[in-house]
Amino acid sequence: MFLRILKKDLKRKKTMNIILLLFVALSAMFASAAGNNIIAVTGGLDYYFEKAGMADYYLISRDFDGRSEVEEMLVQSDNISEYRAEKAIFATCECYQTDQGKLMDFSNISIICDIGDTKLNFFDENDIVINEIEKGKVWLTGGIPRREGVEIGDVFVFSLGDTELELEVAGFAKDALLGSEMMGNPRMLMNSEDFQMLCDDETINTYSMGHIFYIDTNKVTEIESKLSDLGGIMFDGDNAMIKMTYIMNMLVAMVILVISIGLIVVSFVVLRFTIRFTIAEEFREIGVMKAIGLQNSSIRSLYLVKYLGIALTGTVIGYFGSVPFGKMLLESVSENMVLGNDNNVLIGILCCTAVVLIILLFSWGSTRRISKLSPIDAVRSGQTGERFRKRSLLSLGKSRLGSTGFLALNDVLSESKQYGIITAIFAICTSLVMILAVTANTINSDSLLYLLSVTESDVYISDSARAMDVMAGVKTISETEQEIENILAENDMPGTVYLECWYNLPISANGKRFNLNFLKCSDTKTTDYDYTEGTAPIYEDEIAVTKQIADKLSVGIGDHISVNIGGEEREFIITAYFQCFNNLGECARFHENLSIPDNLMTTAFSYQVNFDDNPDSTVISERIEDMKDIFDTENIMDTKGFVNDCMGVGDTIASVKNLVLALSLIIIILLSVLMERSFISKEKTETALMKAVGFSSGSVILHHTLRFGITVLTAVVVSSALFLPLTKLIMNPIFGMMGAIGNIDYQINTLEIFGVYPAIIFVVTVLSTALTALYTKTIKASDTASIE
Repeated sequence: MFLRILKKDLKRKKTMNIILLLFVALSAMFASAAGNNIIAVTGGLDYYFEKAGMADYYLISRDFDGRSEVEEMLVQSDNISEYRAEKAIFATCECYQTDQGKLMDFSNISIICDIGDTKLNFFDENDIVINEIEKGKVWLTGGIPRREGVEIGDVFVFSLGDTELELEVAGFAKDALLGSEMMGNPRMLMNSEDFQMLCDDETINTYSMGHIFYIDTNKVTEIESKLSDLGGIMFDGDNAMIKMTYIMNMLVAMVILVISIGLIVVSFVVLRFTIRFTIAEEFREIGVMKAIGLQNSSIRSLYLVKYLGIALTGTVIGYFGSVPFGKMLLESVSENMVLGNDNNVLIGILCCTAVVLIILLFSWGSTRRISKLSPIDAVRSGQTGERFRKRSLLSLGKSRLGSTGFLALNDVLSESKQYGIITAIFAICTSLVMILAVTANTINSDSLLYLLSVTESDVYISDSARAMDVMAGVKTISETEQEIENILAENDMPGTVYLECWYNLPISANGKRFNLNFLKCSDTKTTDYDYTEGTAPIYEDEIAVTKQIADKLSVGIGDHISVNIGGEEREFIITAYFQCFNNLGECARFHENLSIPDNLMTTAFSYQVNFDDNPDSTVISERIEDMKDIFDTENIMDTKGFVNDCMGVGDTIASVKNLVLALSLIIIILLSVLMERSFISKEKTETALMKAVGFSSGSVILHHTLRFGITVLTAVVVSSALFLPLTKLIMNPIFGMMGAIGNIDYQINTLEIFGVYPAIIFVVTVLSTALTALYTKTIKASDTASIE
């Protein structure tokens, strides 16, 4: 008998059962995908670093007879359990040439490595380790090649020293050490024979050769202290620092994690509604079953069997759908990272099993009402006719909304819990989009320039070739600045050029010693920069440091520190704190008059240009385009472009914003359509009664649509009020980890935040609901007496 009842129920309630099956499938898909994504994101970098074979500490040095010193220190140190070294060649973007010009433009130094000598695992787009590379082909790492439009199969000539090689791009590799957007150093992996040809070039050996060291140690502080006595070090850092360079990638991953969790919550909430609607709708069937003698336990078991069958079918569908869905969610993050876990199938099955159990739990809880129903409820249409409180605060006699508007608003207020949950879901989706929009706008604006510890200029020119000449001792900083000034003057764009330089020097205080990056520009004044506390250095023996460095050295404003400059120990007094994103907030600034040998420069920002005639933004934009042709580079930017280039993730955040918007709209469409369809089924008798007393089909459709319109408008208002506090709550700690310890000047595009996105969400909601509400046309006035 049970089987016959189930069979007839499944056939008779096709619409609601299909809706329920769809929600179960969505819940299983979201749960399985989110379960795997949670593991992938929370353990993402650890998983990636383990797969890549990363060490505890990393060192990149230039070979000015310096490698022997580094290796001697590593061999003699008792704090090192093991180290690995691989050869590296340094090059600029000018070394990569095609028939149309440079293969790609980048401001930092590129690193060339031998795939046969690498001490790190590199991965292709399918997360497979790259072990071999054909002669004449190369793999490129980092986000720059893709951002610059490089494609697989592109042929270019690599020229360095006296050697030229014709090479073809074979693919894009994932590089755990230098692959983050914040590192900005594209690496080229090549065949051993091709690499050896470069090594055999004496010119390259003299100026462009170096090594990358991977050091295993549990005493990072001692290693930093010993490295501070060595020269030729271009970069050094531990695992914590490398992980922090992925902070923006992890931001994207965490957003996806929140989305996944949100999708689960949404689907379970709607699933609960659907089950409760179904049972509430079947008062007649339950009353009849009780009338023929079935016990409460038997009737509840009948529903549990039904929902178990739907749950099992839906979770199987959802599981198979979760595989591509989960990959799609992580796709924007995994371009530069290997994210995943080794138990995808098991986690997916466990999540789907959890969905089945939760559905049965929902079903069991929802069927408790069965014990309260009696055979007489089948006659009374499930109503007792009794109500001991006002249904709403509204009164039809006092309302100016009209009957349709009154009914819509009255429904929302009367069923506050039901519509409140829907409002919360809409608000969450809207807030996520707003938060990401503000973050993307902030990163893509010039408002973060002060956090790069750079002064504002008309134009910024990234010229790694000239910077390499300075580091190699071929030219001085002032000579390269003068070259650019002369070129600009010859092209009727006279101006002043200066360079913000970096120096990696040993620093010590209170028995602590390590290498630190220092900023200095001879053509600006320390008073031109922002400080969070204290006063700008005004004498050569004064210095400003970030709060992170002060804490690391256990010093404060007024204390003295020692800096080794070219072998000479100099004493400086700290006069101020400042904040910056550079080196994740670990740096210091010298006074502009301090004398430092140019060849100690380890890297530099872009050459900054201030034109003599103070042109407006339109003229500056025109000159930038002219300068790109003059200097044969695309790395010439205004302030906004410079900040975006330094941050490196503005476009990624914008892409994720669009992804979240698309997913939010999908959620809203599904929620609107499926909930409205459930309401129509639940309220069939009420709708028939409305038509019987004279309401037209158009009025009924408007009534149903207005309810969701009121709900989404409420959600938009709530989101508008909360998005900025939520943005600060979420983003301030992340910017803090990057080095910003003060407030962030978030950029709010009023039209976009309060106009475009709310309008899109409102239109999508109303349109989805209105189209679904067209089904009410099939309900006739005579259905008030229908027992179906």
